[in-house]
Amino acid sequence: MNTCTAQAVLPVLALLGAVARAQPSPDEGQLLAGRPTVVFVAPGHATTLVLHTSLKVAAISLASPVLAYKYDKALNQIEITPTVRTGGVETNLNLRIGPNVYVLDVRVVDDVRAQFERSFTLQDDSTSDDDAGLILAHPLRPDQVDIVGAAKALERARRDPVFLQSQPNLRIESLGKFYSWNDCLVALVDAAHFIDTDLLLFCVQWVNRTDEALYLDPTQYGSFVAGQRIPVIARYKVGVGSVVYPGQLETVYLAVQGYRLSGRNDWQLGLPPDSEAVGRLLAH
Repeated sequence: MNTCTAQAVLPVLALLGAVARAQPSPDEGQLLAGRPTVVFVAPGHATTLVLHTSLKVAAISLASPVLAYKYDKALNQIEITPTVRTGGVETNLNLRIGPNVYVLDVRVVDDVRAQFERSFTLQDDSTSDDDAGLILAHPLRPDQVDIVGAAKALERARRDPVFLQSQPNLRIESLGKFYSWNDCLVALVDAAHFIDTDLLLFCVQWVNRTDEALYLDPTQYGSFVAGQRIPVIARYKVGVGSVVYPGQLETVYLAVQGYRLSGRNDWQLGLPPDSEAVGRLLAH
């Protein structure tokens, strides 16, 4: 190659290199709860965020209107586009997925840092392995659910980490949700997911801190996800009777089966109206 040809080729190679850098290949990263992840976007261009998890995005919020977004639930991906025409601005895009909130620090730039596709996994996300196990699970009748055995397994796994490690199909999620009922706090303590049978077991506990005996039958508890009632297939109360006396601890286990859900979903506990609410209804 002569000197003139080399001089002509070098600028072309430099231009091709600049074009290649301006269109980077998809960059896979991991979203960590409580730790912002930076994403660079360009004015006039859409950036696609691909989420490699079976969990769907429950809520999306923006700190400022410098972005527009579209969420494709079927593909589990988000398309974000700057609404501004120049770089130099940034905002937070907050994603609530399962029990966690993931923060994306989205920065609008005019240079080669712009990313047109990002691919993410979630921290400690074992849903892929769980999905494989759920394929073998079949719907069960109430009489086929060993809720007492499941409750014993949950209690043992709480205090025995060696036992928990020996149970590859058991996942335990601490929920820690509290509800006020008749001047008492009713706690939705945690959830145990038995992957091989797609059985979710919830532990509910509360102490009667009033001076009166209270009536709460296990059949009065309900379970909800995103406002939708999920039928309880079996119930187990520790002890006998539905009357809870002053100072007495109530422990109830509720079983849900066959819905391909997990303890990471936004579970809520349903309770009957308390005496004050009933009194207001009667007054009207």
